[in-house]
Amino acid sequence: MAATTRPLHPWRRRLAVFVAALATALTSLGVAAPARAAEWIVLCTGYDACNAAGYPDSAYKANAAMSWWRQSTGHNCTNYVAYRLVKNGLPNTKPTSLSGNASNWGPSFPAQTNTSPAVGSIAWWDTSFSSTGHVAYVEQVLSASDIIISEDNWGGDFRWRRVTLTGGRWPKGFIHLKDQGPTVATDTRAWQVTAPARLLDTKTGVGAPLAKVQAGKAVAVQVTGRAGVPATGVDTVLLNVNATAPAAAGYLTAHADGTTQPGSRAMSYGAGGVTTTLVLSRVGTDGKVRLYTSATTDLSADVVGWSPTGGYVSGGAPTRALDTRTGVGTPRARLAAGGTLTLPLAGKAGIPATGVGAVLLDVSASTPSAGGFLTTWPTGAARPAAPQVRYEAAGAATGLVEARLGTGGAVTIHSTAQTDVLVDVVGWLPTGADQVALGPTRVLDSETGLGSPAGRVAAGQAPLVPVVGKAGVPTSGVRAAVLTVTVGSPTGAGYVTAYPSGSGETPYATVKFASGRTVTNTVVVPVGLDGSVRVKTSAAAYLKVDVQGYVRW
Repeated sequence: MAATTRPLHPWRRRLAVFVAALATALTSLGVAAPARAAEWIVLCTGYDACNAAGYPDSAYKANAAMSWWRQSTGHNCTNYVAYRLVKNGLPNTKPTSLSGNASNWGPSFPAQTNTSPAVGSIAWWDTSFSSTGHVAYVEQVLSASDIIISEDNWGGDFRWRRVTLTGGRWPKGFIHLKDQGPTVATDTRAWQVTAPARLLDTKTGVGAPLAKVQAGKAVAVQVTGRAGVPATGVDTVLLNVNATAPAAAGYLTAHADGTTQPGSRAMSYGAGGVTTTLVLSRVGTDGKVRLYTSATTDLSADVVGWSPTGGYVSGGAPTRALDTRTGVGTPRARLAAGGTLTLPLAGKAGIPATGVGAVLLDVSASTPSAGGFLTTWPTGAARPAAPQVRYEAAGAATGLVEARLGTGGAVTIHSTAQTDVLVDVVGWLPTGADQVALGPTRVLDSETGLGSPAGRVAAGQAPLVPVVGKAGVPTSGVRAAVLTVTVGSPTGAGYVTAYPSGSGETPYATVKFASGRTVTNTVVVPVGLDGSVRVKTSAAAYLKVDVQGYVRW
């Protein structure tokens, strides 16, 4: 059902006409008319009047008697918006995730909903707008905080309106199902969570020539202007990167195209197989990210989020803050099995001394004596039973970690096996940012029976993982969760996908794995209408999910 407003009573209509006439008369006499709430800048009302004024109804009047996406016909905001999307090329089949009133539309499409408008996107209001919510079609994006919409039923009739951020009643979010123009980043510094979209695949020729990237070479990946990412105004991008069948063990670096290659690593991989790592990188002035590989390999990259220029994510090029191999940030000595080290970060590596809500780190293990895990948490707190980086004996592994600073502005790192440890700072978040670091805290462990029956999750199964209201995540106002997903002892090679509950499975893997190998990866996943995500495995395996943080509205 759509948001419903009763038709105006005749005396109210006469009053509205009188007020409009009075305003016109006052203006003609040079007297300023009373100020009007900016959200109610009505450009036209009624099918015929709007068409005559140059604000078309896109032939909805002639098609309003037909149900679109099984919505109620006639003056109905959801039927009108569904009609416009079908006209743009979507099938007239109600999406399986869509349910309930207009207020449910945003939560029904969590991976496609963010805070930035685009022509052709759906402006969505929750129950703060009306008891059943409202949706409208974005016709024009005048700026990140100024849009023109068309709608049917709000006020009982078809109309076009201009809506501004400062005027009040700005949409709760924008749903991107069949955009007709690029997304325009809001001016609120918000992180933009997106549905995974492939930007690079050297195995198929997407975004680069159909050929492996040679050892010691780099590929520049165009990010801006693709997959809903704006053409301008993008500072930072979050990519899920796969290295497939490397010719030798090695590493990958990521940095803004046109800048000096950093002496850091965003991914570590072994020879053969597939390694998946979440990578945070600045974007070059040409809108590209440069991925360098030390060994010949196929590479693919899926965009899962981005931050606007001036957004909450701060920091420059990756900066090495710790290297036990060379004595950077700590004495030159391997971390002992079961040992910990403390890494002060406040006021170092480009991180301010105060006002920091969380740090974003690439944490690596190098040549460990045995397979094991690295765990990073705020100094002074108890060590959580939720590691973020899995490594194999004599190899190397890297993971993106979001962590709060603890006592002395430091983080503490623990290793289960003897190893060298490397830490690169890739960014930081100010206190009050829309990303909030927590725990980490385990919310699913099929090996022990936490949140799931004990035992391997069967191939093709997708356990429900409640996130909202768990592990320090609030009960409302949550857009997405920052999670560590661990796949343990799989019975065959395969992949895991993490996606919002109630939505279809994403077409791109969250993490890939070889038979019998335990792997981890950090992921950012929008939460479903029920506050949960699903984690699906293609091969039987133990699944573990830990909450690192969340992204709020």
